[in-house]
Amino acid sequence: MNKNILALVLGLSVVGCASNSGVEPTVSASLMDKESVCCVSKKDFAWISLEKTEDVGFSIDETSPVWNFQTGKSFFNAFEFSPRSGKVKVTLSSKMLKKQVLAPVVQLLDKDYQVSRTIPLADFKVQYSDMFDANRYMHEFEIDAQELPYMVVYTDPSLIGKTITVPHPARIRAEESGEPRPIVTDPKFTYSYTGELHLEVQTLSLGSRVTKTSSEQTASAVVATGTAVAVSNDKVAAPVKIQPETQQYYHTAIEKAVVDGNIPKALSLLDEAKALNIEGAQEVFVKAINAK
Repeated sequence: MNKNILALVLGLSVVGCASNSGVEPTVSASLMDKESVCCVSKKDFAWISLEKTEDVGFSIDETSPVWNFQTGKSFFNAFEFSPRSGKVKVTLSSKMLKKQVLAPVVQLLDKDYQVSRTIPLADFKVQYSDMFDANRYMHEFEIDAQELPYMVVYTDPSLIGKTITVPHPARIRAEESGEPRPIVTDPKFTYSYTGELHLEVQTLSLGSRVTKTSSEQTASAVVATGTAVAVSNDKVAAPVKIQPETQQYYHTAIEKAVVDGNIPKALSLLDEAKALNIEGAQEVFVKAINAK
């Protein structure tokens, strides 16, 4: 009898600890509100080119670019499917590690960078841990990469700080084998702006999407940044003017990144500014570093 009472007390103590097992997100909502968006428009995202077949892990973290989505600001990664891909099968997973997880949301964009389809967290299913991988959200879908060549992965800020509880592996094994349920604490994971993800792409049919020529790419950059150019005989001349709003955006964003201690982001913004021939960016960066 005494053993049974002791077991009951221990079991209750474990359940009591579980209610406080969540952790604070590495980035708070207030800090995210202060983050500067990376770009003028979505066509200016740093698109990561994918091959016809991909099997790659990636992180969304404090060094990732930021965009103000319809649901609010979020770090993100942006991918471009291979122009040789037609119909593709995409498998995306977000791992539950260190008591945190990024709740994934996916946007699929058309050739004009307009959102054509959104895949919410509700479409992702929880896959329990096994000998190969951790607990994770996972979703598999098929699309026509010729019609929807761009994919953006981010999270819904309204979920930050909330938690999800998954069954303990010992509990799952007991239920599968019909054994008595053990007294264990089910792990709890807090939704975060950051996380470890995995992407698989399999091309099911080939396509022949025409990519932009260098002149078309330059023209797109002109529209996005307000840079004036002269065009003659299909050749694009060097930029001759940068709009004050664009220059101010990069100066402010670089300075803020340094003040926030996010040097990798500041350097990335500096590289973008140099590529656009924005004057004063280097000076702003150096001044901000010296001040800090």
